[in-house]
Amino acid sequence: MPKKISRYRRRFGQVFLRDPLVVEQIVQSARLDAHETILEIGPGRGALTFALAKYAMTLYAIEIEAHYVQELHQRFATVSHVHIIEADASTYDYAQLPAPLVVMANLPYSTGVHILRHLFTFRQRLSRLIVMLQKEVAARLLAPPGSSAYGGLSVFFQYYAAMRPCFDVSSHAFTPRPAVDSTVLILEPFTPLPWPSRDEAFLFWLVKCAFAHRRKTLRKNLSAVPHLQAHRAATAEILATLHLDGNTRAQELHVSQFVQLAESLGRLLPHQQAPRRVEP
Repeated sequence: MPKKISRYRRRFGQVFLRDPLVVEQIVQSARLDAHETILEIGPGRGALTFALAKYAMTLYAIEIEAHYVQELHQRFATVSHVHIIEADASTYDYAQLPAPLVVMANLPYSTGVHILRHLFTFRQRLSRLIVMLQKEVAARLLAPPGSSAYGGLSVFFQYYAAMRPCFDVSSHAFTPRPAVDSTVLILEPFTPLPWPSRDEAFLFWLVKCAFAHRRKTLRKNLSAVPHLQAHRAATAEILATLHLDGNTRAQELHVSQFVQLAESLGRLLPHQQAPRRVEP
């Protein structure tokens, strides 16, 4: 069994909190209400689970590793408000759980963003998310326009949620010790969206194209897109109307500007020809 767990850690980038002070700091950052329902992603050995169980009226914990699921079932066998679910958090149907949910998660380094993206398909059921990510990844989510870390990932999450950093966590707080530090973030899904797009699939496809070559200008990146090559003159006119000159690069655009650009460019393409890829 230990070998199986070791393979799981290497595959998913899973590390476990061992510092009780960090656990308490995470719980305090969440500012939990006694009547809220909590969803924990990846409880592992249960360090955070035990702390959350003291605050939650109802706590759901989703764990993929059968060994830890069995261990958690045993430890919480007499605690009726804690429910352990054996499932893959990156594919689980969160509509099965009551809403609204407060999500608490120490996300695996290698699959954390994928899990977070999947959670956001259920964002209307989530009141807020308190998540721990690799520090570099967290910086990309939080990055403002014009910074070197700002990219498609930044636009995706900033379109859907207000985000703020809580605190950094040293690698010494985990076992096995990772090679990098982590950051705890709070994400609060917008209700309603401040810059709603009529076609989010097209919006995020466009964002992906815009960031295809970061050193190239926005105009050059868009001119290389097959779907838009027949509309170069109209594309240039749209960029000019939006005050985006020939030297503008994708990393300079705010989320709202990407929405404006997508709304305008989307009118050039017949609906059946518009790309349907969502993730940037």
